[in-house]
Order: sequence, then C-alpha cells, then structure tokens
Amino acid sequence: MSIRGYLASFALAALAAGCASTTHVAAGAPPTPSSITHDNPGGDAQDPHESALKRQLDERWGFGEDKDGQLRVPLVDWRNWERVRYWVMDHFVGFKYGDDYHVLNAVFLDDVPEGTHLDSRTCMMRAEKWTYPQLKNFEVQLSDAHFSESSWRGHKIMVKSVDGYVDLGFERRRFSAAYAAYDAYPDACLVFGVAVPWRDQKELAQKVRDRWIKEGVPLVQPLTPTRPYRK
Repeated sequence: MSIRGYLASFALAALAAGCASTTHVAAGAPPTPSSITHDNPGGDAQDPHESALKRQLDERWGFGEDKDGQLRVPLVDWRNWERVRYWVMDHFVGFKYGDDYHVLNAVFLDDVPEGTHLDSRTCMMRAEKWTYPQLKNFEVQLSDAHFSESSWRGHKIMVKSVDGYVDLGFERRRFSAAYAAYDAYPDACLVFGVAVPWRDQKELAQKVRDRWIKEGVPLVQPLTPTRPYRK
C-alpha cells in the first residue's frame, strides 16, 4: 500500500470510531482526575475529545515499543496509549490514544534494493511514487501538502503534513495528519505517521499534529541495525 493509501485507511480507522457514552461534568470544567483512564483519557469532560487533545499538548513524552522490542515510538501521555493492528494497512506497529481513537499513529517499513543510496528525500520519494493510483481506491480527500524538515540523529528528515476528510454516509469527518520519512536502516526506509480526527476541534487537532512534527519526529529510536520484522 502507498503512503497516500495508508493515510486514507488510517483516517478511516480513526474517523469511523464512535464516541463513548459517559456522564460529563459541567461545560467548560476540566475532567475529574479520577475519570481520566487508559481507555478514556478525556475523562468525564463535557467534550472528551477536546480534553484528550489538550492532554496531547500538555503532557510529557514517553515511549511505546513493538511487541518484540525492536523500535521505540514516541508518545505523549504514553501510559494511555495502546498498541493496535489496523485493518487494511500493512504496517509494522501502530498505537491508538484511547478507545475513541483521539489520536493514532503507525510505523511502516519499505524494503529497498541492495546498493540503493538512502536518505530521507529518497525515502519520501519512494513513499510518494504510488500516490495517484492508490488514491483512487479510497474516497478520502486531502488538502495540498506542506513539506518541512526535522532533525534526527544529526541530519534532516523530511516531513509531510495534510488536512483531509472522508464522507461516511451523510456526515463529513475531517482530520489532520503527517508523516516523516527516515533512512533508518541500510536495507529499508521507515515511515512514521500520525492522524488526529477533528470532531469540532480543528485547531486543537492541528496543534497536536504540529507538536508531533516539532517534538515527536526527532525521538524515533530504532533498536536494531537492520530492518526489524514482526516475530
């Protein structure tokens, strides 16, 4: 699957998730501390998604790992994320923030032929080359992309960010997303992506995505010298 195809199915997984039913505190009040849980990091706030996204802006970074301990993935409020497998997507590892998928991320690996010169730009170009044909398979619309750079292990990493939407029935569901391309291994590129559903919180979703770009992208930690495999 191409990276554009990944964004499409990634977004569908996030946007199709329903909102959990719960008892809420008064509008504008912070959630009761005891109500903030691994399954519901937004707690009993009037808008749990808003509350969860604010935690993603305020809490500290930590790490999650794939089940075999081959890659460390940066996560804000890391204790409240869960490692998951996403439908349709061929990925190495993924995580969701709360049962309502307030934020999702995933790591993809792209094998390269022996002798290929790898840098982040090459990895990004490889990630992009199947964009158009794959896009036809998904009814997800994306805005014009914004490219930026982040520093990782002493050199520059290319990052692409977009906003988009998908129509599910009579409802249009919007999201912000980004992914970074790493020349992490001599035999494979690593692509690390994030998606944040808006659910009436456009500015917060974009800020969460932008914090991920600024602070999270440099924190990826491969723990193997060559491409890891699910065991």
